[in-house]
Amino acid sequence: MPKKTDPILALDPGLRELGFAVLAGRRLVAAGVRPLRLLPKAARLREARRLVAGWTRAYHPRAIVFEATYRHPVDSLDALHRLTLSAGRIAKRRRIAIASYAPQSVRKSVHGDGWATKRQLAEAIAVRFPALRVYLTQDRRWKERYWLNMFDAISLALHHQSRSAKPPSRSRSSG
Repeated sequence: MPKKTDPILALDPGLRELGFAVLAGRRLVAAGVRPLRLLPKAARLREARRLVAGWTRAYHPRAIVFEATYRHPVDSLDALHRLTLSAGRIAKRRRIAIASYAPQSVRKSVHGDGWATKRQLAEAIAVRFPALRVYLTQDRRWKERYWLNMFDAISLALHHQSRSAKPPSRSRSSG
């Protein structure tokens, strides 16, 4: 059984900005956003894969978690799904557990309201990690949107941690 302090790598997938967080126990080891929008569109997926591979080598996570994505007929929107599939392949190669969660279940777990806004979710996280408050007071709206990717990744890690801390239920549910 893994130790509770084994790191979790959480990704808020995006091909404009890629939010990430590494959570080990109650400690936020690393978090941030990597801008991809400045790269040519053809190079963004490759760079995102490179970043994920680097984070797995650097932090040795026991799990990689990300927001659920789905196949899409529009190639630019399907690229996001391909990014999460790539992260899953990296995890499997390194024998790291993977998990994906719907945004509403993450928000319900972290904020208490499945329909909370990204800003409300970020404020709830800043209560838990006060050093992150500085990212909530931006002078430009684009900066706030940029840093919300980091807060989304942190919320994914917190949600996964809370789910993996619960003992497995003995009964099977159909929902």
